[in-house]
Amino acid sequence: MCVLVLSEIDYSLAMKFKKIPESISSNEWEKQGIGAVVMDMQPNLMDTIHAVNQLTETIILQMKVFNLLQIPICLTEQVPEKLGSTHPDIVHQNTQGICFWKKTFSAFGSDAFSAWIESNKISHLLIAGIETPICIYQTSIDALRMKLQVTILSDCIGARREADGRDARKQLSAFGCTIIPLETLIYSYLRDPSHLHFRDISRLIRERTET
Repeated sequence: MCVLVLSEIDYSLAMKFKKIPESISSNEWEKQGIGAVVMDMQPNLMDTIHAVNQLTETIILQMKVFNLLQIPICLTEQVPEKLGSTHPDIVHQNTQGICFWKKTFSAFGSDAFSAWIESNKISHLLIAGIETPICIYQTSIDALRMKLQVTILSDCIGARREADGRDARKQLSAFGCTIIPLETLIYSYLRDPSHLHFRDISRLIRERTET
Protein backbone atom coordinates (compact mmCIF):
# COMPACT_ATOMS: atom_id res chain seq x y z
CA MET A 1 0.00 0.00 0.00
CA CYS A 2 2.84 2.39 0.82
CA VAL A 3 4.37 1.75 -2.60
CA LEU A 4 1.12 2.77 -4.30
CA VAL A 5 1.00 6.04 -2.37
CA LEU A 6 4.58 6.83 -3.26
CA SER A 7 3.96 6.19 -6.95
CA GLU A 8 0.90 8.43 -7.04
CA ILE A 9 2.52 11.48 -5.43
CA ASP A 10 4.25 14.00 -7.63
CA TYR A 11 7.25 14.18 -5.33
CA SER A 12 8.76 17.26 -6.95
CA LEU A 13 5.46 19.08 -6.55
CA ALA A 14 5.19 18.12 -2.89
CA MET A 15 8.75 19.18 -2.15
CA LYS A 16 8.18 22.74 -3.29
CA PHE A 17 6.03 23.28 -0.20
CA LYS A 18 9.08 22.74 2.02
CA LYS A 19 10.51 26.17 1.28
CA ILE A 20 10.41 28.49 4.28
CA PRO A 21 8.16 31.52 3.69
CA GLU A 22 9.68 34.95 4.14
CA SER A 23 6.81 35.86 6.43
CA ILE A 24 4.11 33.87 8.18
CA SER A 25 2.33 36.82 9.73
CA SER A 26 -1.45 36.91 9.85
CA ASN A 27 -1.60 39.13 6.77
CA GLU A 28 0.42 36.65 4.74
CA TRP A 29 -1.65 33.71 5.93
CA GLU A 30 -4.89 35.48 5.11
CA LYS A 31 -3.62 35.90 1.57
CA GLN A 32 -2.84 32.18 1.45
CA GLY A 33 -6.42 31.25 2.41
CA ILE A 34 -5.79 29.45 5.68
CA GLY A 35 -8.33 26.97 7.05
CA ALA A 36 -8.32 24.11 9.55
CA VAL A 37 -9.85 20.68 10.02
CA VAL A 38 -10.09 18.67 13.26
CA MET A 39 -10.60 15.05 12.36
CA ASP A 40 -12.61 12.30 14.00
CA MET A 41 -12.29 13.21 17.68
CA GLN A 42 -15.02 10.74 18.59
CA PRO A 43 -14.90 9.03 22.02
CA ASN A 44 -15.28 5.57 20.46
CA LEU A 45 -12.12 6.23 18.44
CA MET A 46 -10.28 8.14 21.15
CA ASP A 47 -10.28 5.37 23.76
CA THR A 48 -7.06 3.76 22.53
CA ILE A 49 -5.19 6.91 21.46
CA HIS A 50 -1.90 7.59 23.27
CA ALA A 51 -2.05 10.53 25.74
CA VAL A 52 -5.58 11.32 24.60
CA ASN A 53 -6.44 13.69 27.48
CA GLN A 54 -3.52 15.99 26.67
CA LEU A 55 -4.40 15.77 22.98
CA THR A 56 -8.00 16.78 23.68
CA GLU A 57 -6.93 19.76 25.81
CA THR A 58 -4.57 20.97 23.08
CA ILE A 59 -7.23 20.69 20.38
CA ILE A 60 -9.67 22.63 22.57
CA LEU A 61 -7.03 25.37 22.91
CA GLN A 62 -6.51 25.30 19.14
CA MET A 63 -10.21 25.81 18.51
CA LYS A 64 -10.50 28.64 21.03
CA VAL A 65 -7.58 30.47 19.41
CA PHE A 66 -8.78 29.88 15.84
CA ASN A 67 -12.23 31.15 16.78
CA LEU A 68 -10.66 34.35 18.11
CA LEU A 69 -8.62 34.74 14.94
CA GLN A 70 -11.65 33.93 12.77
CA ILE A 71 -9.81 31.15 10.99
CA PRO A 72 -12.27 28.88 9.16
CA ILE A 73 -12.41 25.55 10.98
CA CYS A 74 -14.46 22.40 10.59
CA LEU A 75 -14.80 18.98 12.17
CA THR A 76 -15.06 15.58 10.52
CA GLU A 77 -16.69 12.45 11.89
CA GLN A 78 -16.01 8.91 10.71
CA VAL A 79 -19.29 7.00 10.14
CA PRO A 80 -20.95 8.68 13.16
CA GLU A 81 -24.01 6.44 12.88
CA LYS A 82 -21.73 3.61 14.03
CA LEU A 83 -18.92 5.37 15.92
CA GLY A 84 -20.84 8.21 17.56
CA SER A 85 -20.40 11.96 17.58
CA THR A 86 -17.42 14.19 18.35
CA HIS A 87 -16.33 14.65 21.98
CA PRO A 88 -18.78 17.14 23.54
CA ASP A 89 -16.03 19.47 24.83
CA ILE A 90 -14.75 19.84 21.27
CA VAL A 91 -18.26 20.28 19.87
CA HIS A 92 -18.74 23.08 22.41
CA GLN A 93 -15.83 24.96 20.82
CA ASN A 94 -17.11 24.39 17.29
CA THR A 95 -18.79 27.80 17.21
CA GLN A 96 -18.69 27.88 13.41
CA GLY A 97 -20.96 24.82 13.52
CA ILE A 98 -19.40 22.99 10.58
CA CYS A 99 -19.02 19.20 10.69
CA PHE A 100 -18.72 16.75 7.82
CA TRP A 101 -19.57 13.05 7.98
CA LYS A 102 -17.39 10.70 6.00
CA LYS A 103 -17.02 7.02 5.17
CA THR A 104 -13.54 7.24 3.68
CA PHE A 105 -10.43 7.74 5.79
CA SER A 106 -9.53 10.93 3.92
CA ALA A 107 -11.66 13.99 4.59
CA PHE A 108 -11.60 14.60 0.84
CA GLY A 109 -13.84 11.56 0.42
CA SER A 110 -16.63 13.89 1.56
CA ASP A 111 -17.88 16.03 -1.31
CA ALA A 112 -19.17 18.53 1.25
CA PHE A 113 -15.70 18.90 2.76
CA SER A 114 -14.16 19.45 -0.68
CA ALA A 115 -16.84 22.06 -1.40
CA TRP A 116 -16.02 23.79 1.92
CA ILE A 117 -12.35 23.99 0.91
CA GLU A 118 -13.33 25.52 -2.42
CA SER A 119 -15.96 27.94 -1.10
CA ASN A 120 -13.57 29.31 1.55
CA LYS A 121 -10.77 29.54 -1.04
CA ILE A 122 -8.50 27.56 1.26
CA SER A 123 -5.00 27.04 -0.09
CA HIS A 124 -3.26 26.33 3.23
CA LEU A 125 -4.84 23.54 5.28
CA LEU A 126 -4.06 23.06 8.98
CA ILE A 127 -4.74 19.50 10.11
CA ALA A 128 -5.45 18.13 13.61
CA GLY A 129 -7.17 15.09 15.10
CA ILE A 130 -6.84 11.33 14.76
CA GLU A 131 -5.50 9.04 13.66
CA THR A 132 -2.07 10.10 12.42
CA PRO A 133 -1.12 7.06 10.29
CA ILE A 134 -4.59 6.69 8.79
CA CYS A 135 -7.00 9.62 8.40
CA ILE A 136 -4.45 12.39 9.02
CA TYR A 137 -2.03 10.75 6.59
CA GLN A 138 -4.53 10.19 3.80
CA THR A 139 -6.10 13.64 4.13
CA SER A 140 -2.67 15.25 3.98
CA ILE A 141 -1.73 13.26 0.88
CA ASP A 142 -4.96 14.24 -0.86
CA ALA A 143 -4.43 17.89 0.08
CA LEU A 144 -0.98 17.80 -1.50
CA ARG A 145 -2.47 16.23 -4.62
CA MET A 146 -4.78 19.25 -4.79
CA LYS A 147 -1.71 21.53 -4.56
CA LEU A 148 -2.67 22.81 -1.11
CA GLN A 149 -0.05 23.82 1.41
CA VAL A 150 -0.37 21.51 4.42
CA THR A 151 0.59 22.19 8.04
CA ILE A 152 0.09 19.38 10.55
CA LEU A 153 -0.05 20.43 14.20
CA SER A 154 2.23 17.91 15.86
CA ASP A 155 0.69 18.15 19.35
CA CYS A 156 -2.86 18.16 17.96
CA ILE A 157 -2.67 14.73 16.32
CA GLY A 158 -2.64 11.29 17.89
CA ALA A 159 -2.19 7.60 17.21
CA ARG A 160 -2.75 4.31 19.01
CA ARG A 161 0.91 3.39 18.63
CA GLU A 162 3.54 6.11 19.00
CA ALA A 163 5.90 4.44 16.52
CA ASP A 164 3.23 4.40 13.81
CA GLY A 165 2.50 8.07 14.36
CA ARG A 166 6.19 8.95 14.25
CA ASP A 167 6.75 7.03 11.00
CA ALA A 168 3.72 8.65 9.36
CA ARG A 169 4.87 12.14 10.38
CA LYS A 170 8.33 11.45 8.98
CA GLN A 171 6.90 10.38 5.64
CA LEU A 172 4.51 13.34 5.46
CA SER A 173 7.36 15.71 6.19
CA ALA A 174 9.35 14.16 3.34
CA PHE A 175 6.38 14.71 1.01
CA GLY A 176 6.34 18.41 1.88
CA CYS A 177 3.99 18.87 4.83
CA THR A 178 5.05 21.36 7.50
CA ILE A 179 4.84 19.74 10.95
CA ILE A 180 5.00 22.09 13.93
CA PRO A 181 3.48 22.41 17.44
CA LEU A 182 0.38 24.51 17.99
CA GLU A 183 2.16 27.27 19.93
CA THR A 184 4.76 27.66 17.20
CA LEU A 185 1.97 28.21 14.70
CA ILE A 186 0.07 30.59 16.99
CA TYR A 187 2.98 32.88 17.76
CA SER A 188 4.13 32.81 14.13
CA TYR A 189 0.65 33.98 13.18
CA LEU A 190 0.60 36.72 15.85
CA ARG A 191 4.10 37.79 14.84
CA ASP A 192 4.55 40.19 17.81
CA PRO A 193 2.73 41.45 20.96
CA SER A 194 1.04 44.26 19.05
CA HIS A 195 -1.51 41.86 17.55
CA LEU A 196 -5.09 42.68 18.55
CA HIS A 197 -5.64 39.27 20.19
CA PHE A 198 -2.19 38.73 21.70
CA ARG A 199 -3.24 39.19 25.33
CA ASP A 200 -6.35 37.03 25.07
CA ILE A 201 -4.48 34.25 23.32
CA SER A 202 -1.54 34.41 25.73
CA ARG A 203 -4.02 34.09 28.61
CA LEU A 204 -5.58 30.99 27.04
CA ILE A 205 -2.14 29.43 26.62
CA ARG A 206 -1.18 30.22 30.23
CA GLU A 207 -4.44 28.74 31.52
CA ARG A 208 -3.79 25.53 29.61
CA THR A 209 -0.20 25.39 30.91
CA GLU A 210 -1.25 25.95 34.52
CA THR A 211 -3.91 23.21 34.59
